[in-house]
Amino acid sequence: MPLEPSKDPLVWIDCEGSTAHQTQMTGLDPEKDVILQICCFITDAQLQLLEPDGFETVIHHSDSTLDNMSQWCIDVHGRTGLTAAVRASSTTPSAAADSLLAYIKRHIPTPRSGLLAGNSVHADKAFLVCEPYAQIMEHLHYRILDVSTFKEAARRWGSDELLAQVPPKRLVHLARDDILESIEEMRFYKEKLFG
Repeated sequence: MPLEPSKDPLVWIDCEGSTAHQTQMTGLDPEKDVILQICCFITDAQLQLLEPDGFETVIHHSDSTLDNMSQWCIDVHGRTGLTAAVRASSTTPSAAADSLLAYIKRHIPTPRSGLLAGNSVHADKAFLVCEPYAQIMEHLHYRILDVSTFKEAARRWGSDELLAQVPPKRLVHLARDDILESIEEMRFYKEKLFG
């Protein structure tokens, strides 16, 4: 049976987190680490933002949690101001999860129609399937759209000309900047690979 075109929206989520250890590939361990910041933008199937502001929240965690982060997280989140924002926040993980789900449902009321999207978004999904965030993943489709799949395909099969044009990563390590960068990168692949 041939595939049919999809008009389903994409739910772009990026989480910044704490980690007691830093691995080169996966970064975070959902059994030991926590989400510090979540940002979400929703696009239609053509990658147009449904609204320009998106959703963003910083989640409060104790000093002991922050003090047990890896040196990489201490340095990067300290430099970006995220650690200070976490200390100043009064948002609980449960409140963050409820607010994010309400934001998604405002734009995508039909369950299982929006796909989770992002760069290496499987890592974010690993946290979002855990409580109190599991309700979010229960509302979304089981499939994901991972920009890094397109990046890896381009690295293997793209021309030198294509590779030279791929938007560079700025490595800001703040959820809002990272997710908007991912959407822009997917727009590039959409244009170059699908016309």
